Amino acid sequence: MFRLALILALATFTQFALAAEPGESTRPSTRPSPPPPASQPSPPPASAPPASTSSDRITAAIIVRELQAMGYSSTVDTDDSGDPRVNMKIDGYEWSIYFYDCASGARDDRQCVSYQFYSGYTVKQAVAPDVINKWNTEQRYAKAYSYIQRSGSHSARLEIDVRSAGTGADPGRTFRAYFGIMKDKVVQFRDIIGFR
Repeated sequence: MFRLALILALATFTQFALAAEPGESTRPSTRPSPPPPASQPSPPPASAPPASTSSDRITAAIIVRELQAMGYSSTVDTDDSGDPRVNMKIDGYEWSIYFYDCASGARDDRQCVSYQFYSGYTVKQAVAPDVINKWNTEQRYAKAYSYIQRSGSHSARLEIDVRSAGTGADPGRTFRAYFGIMKDKVVQFRDIIGFR
């Protein structure tokens, strides 16, 4: 009789265990988590970032307009993933601006979450890793790397990533601020890598 009661109890427990939600533990924790020490204040609640609206998203048209207002000409095409790309020459050197996480729509008016300034320089030999590492350690905003092109040529590249959506900031003003940073950084970078 005791055996039968034990078998029935195990069968009932197994049914409850199998009916539990996936990932839900059927076994209670063996050790409850301790309460936070009284001397430490509770962390403040995380504040949510501003809601993203179309007014803080970036488009190729906004960047073209801002460049034109600063006296620069540019062209727009699409990159390999089909997103817009703005191309220009700044101080005689080619730059591109790549867009990420873009909505559908007309190419120049597609609202995108973020974008990236890019400028690359073909060099005779690879820039030493310690030069790139020193740059990336000491510089803010603009990150550098070396790259071997399909042709086998070496290049040194500089990029700045900018998030637009969710910041609540005016995308045109943000673009101008980061444009100024990029313009300053590429001059320093060309000097560091000895590019003339």
